[in-house]
Amino acid sequence: MRTLLIALTLVSTTTTTAIPLEAGTPLTSSTGARCVNGFNADGYLMLHPSCAGAGATVKGPGGGTIGPVVAARTTYSIVKVVDPTAWDQLPRAAGTTITGSAETPVGGTVCMLSPTTGHRCGTVTAKNATVTFPQGTISGLTRTNLCAQPGDQWAAVISGTQAQGHVLGGGGCSTYFQPVNRILAAEGLTLLTR
Repeated sequence: MRTLLIALTLVSTTTTTAIPLEAGTPLTSSTGARCVNGFNADGYLMLHPSCAGAGATVKGPGGGTIGPVVAARTTYSIVKVVDPTAWDQLPRAAGTTITGSAETPVGGTVCMLSPTTGHRCGTVTAKNATVTFPQGTISGLTRTNLCAQPGDQWAAVISGTQAQGHVLGGGGCSTYFQPVNRILAAEGLTLLTR
């Protein structure tokens, strides 16, 4: 009588859940700076330059590494998402699903979604403004009458479900942002929408 031996191989399968990333998600850089994520581009993040400059890497919630800075500009930094299976990039800002980036004209309504100070709305008061910030003179900005407060830096600005930009700064109730379409065009990125 022959005995048939069957070898069983047990395979341990562990599923890891991707960590969500949306506009406003808190991040840290390898330099120790804390900031928030901007609108998601497909495979990339847009951050304020004070968060992560050239040579830095960025970490997400839980301390996992998202990726390196691949472009460091005067008004923004771009981070590449190295492992897309670890991070779930979402087309959202404070619960609002982003469906595009059509620019709102002067007089149009815009809302600032700050993870620090909350949700406030106002109007666009000028386009192509030139402003001098500590990092230099910047042109092509959009001015609004949104009243920014400490902690609003890089807050997402939307109009309905359309991404507009991120707060760079301002004074009182005169706040400026760089149109997100200019960043996307300059870096060859695609805004994440669903």
